[in-house]
Amino acid sequence: MTAVLHLHADLTFDIETGGRRGESDRHVHGTIRAAGNQVTVQTDDLLAVAGQPSRAAVRGMADALARLGLVVEISGPSGTVVTMGAVQAPLLQRLVTRSRHLRLGAWSHVLRAVVARRPSAHGAMDLSSAGLPPGTPWPLVPLRPVPRTVTTTHDAVGGRGHPRLYLSDTSDPAVDRRVGVFALPAEGVVIGSAAGSGLRLDGVDDVQAEIIRTDDDEYVLIARSSRVNTTVSGRQLPRQTLHTGSRIQLGTWRLAYVRDEFADHGRPYGGRIGGELGRQRTQPKPPNRSRQGF
Repeated sequence: MTAVLHLHADLTFDIETGGRRGESDRHVHGTIRAAGNQVTVQTDDLLAVAGQPSRAAVRGMADALARLGLVVEISGPSGTVVTMGAVQAPLLQRLVTRSRHLRLGAWSHVLRAVVARRPSAHGAMDLSSAGLPPGTPWPLVPLRPVPRTVTTTHDAVGGRGHPRLYLSDTSDPAVDRRVGVFALPAEGVVIGSAAGSGLRLDGVDDVQAEIIRTDDDEYVLIARSSRVNTTVSGRQLPRQTLHTGSRIQLGTWRLAYVRDEFADHGRPYGGRIGGELGRQRTQPKPPNRSRQGF
């Protein structure tokens, strides 16, 4: 059974760029309109929009459009050059294009488009030189899903992603808050007001909390005080995993945890905390966890 898409679009695009070989700036104008299964692409410079796809690529695109029940008409300044997709081409044109889903326009229009493909006859527009993104990739509509490889956020060389805490004291709202930065050691840190604390903060318990690094390369905050509250993103739990953006509140001290994205694992496979529904699979253990410095 042939799948049929129904589209609706009315787009206009304009491009200003310089041509090759010292040409003056050129202006390209075009429109893309769609209604139902009919799509019309009209432009005064086909090369600027379509580039120079191979004949095999054009035939493949026409066959794919036909399977979706779409008809795409491509027009240049002089008129329709080709209609592709769910169309029936005359026998003579099939012998030329080797596809029944490519119906050519008037021969004069086609010949002009063929001549325009030659750089010597038509200075093809160089979009990269103008700092613009590459031309619209063909086809203009998605034809089939592209499989993507799921990867992890384990650093291949065993780096730690520069985990750090940004901290400020909010005890006096009238005083400008200065933000300090504390780099987390690989083995973690004890936070408190005692003299021997790795991160010493006034106004909290002697041993307020501890941040440890697990075998799965996650940084976890463990609350150690029952006198002063310890929360992470508003939650008061005895043990919470940290990810970039986690807000830690220790008494009047406000801390923000940040880790470079390549090493900030999250769930699943690099996702951020929150917003996901259902059961999430976890990443496998890092393959280099036994290396020195991991």
